Amino acid sequence: MDWRASVDIYCERMDPSFWAEPINAISNAAFLIAALIAANTARTHRVTNKAIWLLIILAACIGVGSFLFHTVAEVWSGFADTIPIWLFVLAYAVTSAILIGQVGWLTIALGVVGLAGFVALLTYLTAGLDLNGSEQYAPAVAAMLLFSAISLAKRHAIAPWFVSATVIFGISLAFRTFDMSVCANWPYGTHFMWHILNATMIGLLLLALIRHTQRTTTP
Repeated sequence: MDWRASVDIYCERMDPSFWAEPINAISNAAFLIAALIAANTARTHRVTNKAIWLLIILAACIGVGSFLFHTVAEVWSGFADTIPIWLFVLAYAVTSAILIGQVGWLTIALGVVGLAGFVALLTYLTAGLDLNGSEQYAPAVAAMLLFSAISLAKRHAIAPWFVSATVIFGISLAFRTFDMSVCANWPYGTHFMWHILNATMIGLLLLALIRHTQRTTTP
């Protein structure tokens, strides 16, 4: 694998230069803003849970990794972009299952297996469709739909947060999917909206977890 090979998969990029995607690059500041808001809220509520602070750090890392990929668009920076995202998804799923669902590791493992099966089915059903690489986020979609459904079924106070985050994620995924298809009429593309809405979604998820932890730990 050539780690320094150039990658060009977004509408805005017209050449391999550093600032070929200025809007896509700068819009990653939204992730840093979301992380700062979450960190300030966590400090205000005196949250000491290490998992929540890890999630806040990962949220900032998503912004940094994505910035690298949209400036130094090479194979290695592509991994710097995607690895923090999947670490956040995994860490958030496990953390929320434990803190909110109060489930054990065996249940979490069974849930992961079930989710993997669902993703495999979804991948099969969407095979052949031109989704601009958005199909890789099927596990995140499945996880958010699952958490929303469970929290609604249990009438949990965190349900509106999960549902709102899920709706925002669906909209942001649409912007990511149609980025290349709008190039002819809008050369800047729509990928920057994926960043802004995803950062909003991550901010909501972090605040939901912080507020839930505060309620459950306050005498």
